[in-house]
Amino acid sequence: LAKLGVPVTHELPGVGENLQDHFVVRMRWRIKNALTFNDRVRGLRALGEGLKYIVRRKGVLSLPTLPIGAFVRTRDELASPDVQFQILPATYQAVEDRKLDREPGVTIGVTMLRLDGRGHVHAKSTDPHAHPAIWHNMLATEGDRKTTVAGMWMARRMMEAPALQPYYDFEMGPGPEAADDDAFLEFARRTGASNWHPAGTCKMGVDPMAVVDPTLAVHGMEGLRVVDASVMPNVICGNTNAPTIMIAEKAADMILAN
Repeated sequence: LAKLGVPVTHELPGVGENLQDHFVVRMRWRIKNALTFNDRVRGLRALGEGLKYIVRRKGVLSLPTLPIGAFVRTRDELASPDVQFQILPATYQAVEDRKLDREPGVTIGVTMLRLDGRGHVHAKSTDPHAHPAIWHNMLATEGDRKTTVAGMWMARRMMEAPALQPYYDFEMGPGPEAADDDAFLEFARRTGASNWHPAGTCKMGVDPMAVVDPTLAVHGMEGLRVVDASVMPNVICGNTNAPTIMIAEKAADMILAN
């Protein structure tokens, strides 16, 4: 703040630090002998799906975006999963295009749940509407890179399982030419992204980098609380939506009790 010329009235060095997220690498396969979202939202099938939902509340429009998921361990000695598979019966070239491929396909989002790297969110302007500088620091450690590659190998082995061969056509991305760890890591660096689960930048605790106390009140200030995923000291090993709702419900109880 001082670098931007903003007077500092209360210093908490942990604000904006400890950024954690789930890093996801989306692997894609072309499918045969089966219908996926790609086929069902086009032409007459799309009309049929719309009518099916209106009349019976059934069909593709009644499904979540990611109807299949799994939590897996990349190493047997782990006590709990370190990778989440988010499985979508659809494929697309780019998220921002909002356009599904024409041919049937499946995408597996190989998601790292416990990254060692920590990033930050810093103000870069006095304009409150300006975007901040966000540094995720993903794939920063050797452990994070190894876990990412191990998760990708698991996803490929799963799709190449004998039970799926009647439906398996070919791997689109990274593709069969990616035949070793280095190729997988290069694909992860080039295409991997945030899974939109940022947390930790106003963490709860009592150490010097903590921002809020167990009641979510900001240390050293009156009348100010933080109520969102940023108060998590460590991002949870799963989707953050429901836990953040729980945090808000708990905060409401504490505020009403005060």
